[in-house]
Amino acid sequence: MTSNTRRRIATVILAPAAALAAWSLTQAIGVELVVSTGSGKVGPGDVFVAALVAALAAWAAARVFERRSRRPRAVWSFAASTALAVSMIGPSWLADGTSAVALIALHFVTAAVVIGGFVSTIPVRGYRRTAGSIALG
Repeated sequence: MTSNTRRRIATVILAPAAALAAWSLTQAIGVELVVSTGSGKVGPGDVFVAALVAALAAWAAARVFERRSRRPRAVWSFAASTALAVSMIGPSWLADGTSAVALIALHFVTAAVVIGGFVSTIPVRGYRRTAGSIALG
């Protein structure tokens, strides 16, 4: 197993752990995470699953960009930051007040771990196809 693979596995494990730690902090300071859909309450299971799915999706995106982009790190960084921005829509529309702020913070915590964990594992230069062969680009 390569060091990049180990780091990616660690990132997939750490992202939900960091999200759960942030969720625990919100509970400790008395912020109840409530949204206007489903049961209304955001529990630890919701936080864990969302962060795990986000980290696994980031890994899948990294693999695609590594194989199909000439500048995979730049493309991945742009896609990751865009995904974070888009993820802000949910808390902004589905929650109010301190609950919305806390949920946005959870998104930022998860994104910081995922983006920070993956970015150094993605090469700056990718591969390009030239006359039926693959050459380092």
